[in-house]
Amino acid sequence: MTLRANAAGSDMLLAIWREFESGKLAHAYLFTGEKGVGKKTFSNVLAKAILCQAEGDKPCGNCRSCKRFESKTHGNVYYPVPQAKKTIIGVEDLRNILDELSRASLDGGRRVIVIHNAEKMTPASQNCLLKTLEEAPEGVFFLLVTDMERAILPTIRSRCRVVRISPWHPDRILRTLTEKGVSQSRARELTDLCEGSIGKALQMLDDEGYWTDRELVRKTFLNVKRVADVPAASQLLKDKKDDADRLLQILEQELRLFISQIAQNSRDEHGFFPEQWKAADVQSLCRIQDAVLKCKQYRLSNVGWAANAENLMMKIAEEARKWQQ
Repeated sequence: MTLRANAAGSDMLLAIWREFESGKLAHAYLFTGEKGVGKKTFSNVLAKAILCQAEGDKPCGNCRSCKRFESKTHGNVYYPVPQAKKTIIGVEDLRNILDELSRASLDGGRRVIVIHNAEKMTPASQNCLLKTLEEAPEGVFFLLVTDMERAILPTIRSRCRVVRISPWHPDRILRTLTEKGVSQSRARELTDLCEGSIGKALQMLDDEGYWTDRELVRKTFLNVKRVADVPAASQLLKDKKDDADRLLQILEQELRLFISQIAQNSRDEHGFFPEQWKAADVQSLCRIQDAVLKCKQYRLSNVGWAANAENLMMKIAEEARKWQQ
């Protein structure tokens, strides 16, 4: 896919493409945004385009440089990563690369350093990077990618062109999913659930366990109408301690979706929610969200899962009674 095609649908990314086409690329970019909005993909396509040797639309995918990039054998692209068994990008992970960048390229071509998960750089390693960013050698480009912009030092951010990539428009997600052969109904469901993240949508699509757990959430937490329903629902959850975090995460996701739909006055137009939830109001749903948060906090305090889940469902039943009166 060319850089222009990859940028389609985003004004910010189209601006980068225009800078590339006009030969006015900045020497350093910081791509930020929520997980799954395409930051890493775009940074890789941009790196490949910078190195591409073909004329016309880039990257071409056919020249020697593109083929080396795709096979991960290109000598002019660098990906600093944590050393074995470490979770941070330390000074030593950067220093050798930066020393090499300070010397002239053997073939005289451009060089690109791509730092995915840039928030993993320690303050010391970010300061190590700073001097090279301030005095970048000719033909060297830095592409930093992070979900956590605030973890990047202000001195680093000020020397990069910061590109904040927004969540995808629902129509674009829906079109992308249907183009991949996803059924219209499942594509609509994923579009509503993924919160603007195409990456999350694709991950959910391929995760059968997610759909099994979501169905369990709907049979339990979302199926409680009154206190008398709680014991039966609790039985379905009692052996799910190992899946508790994911079940609560899915429940939070469902609540956010329904609150969003109420705010947009769409009221579950695709019929994803149980009938008894159609009369729910935002205030009640927000109180249930608070109860889910407390449930997660209790889990950190080692409160038993069965009792914790039962207490949460009692709270849901209490709220459900209000909107069914």
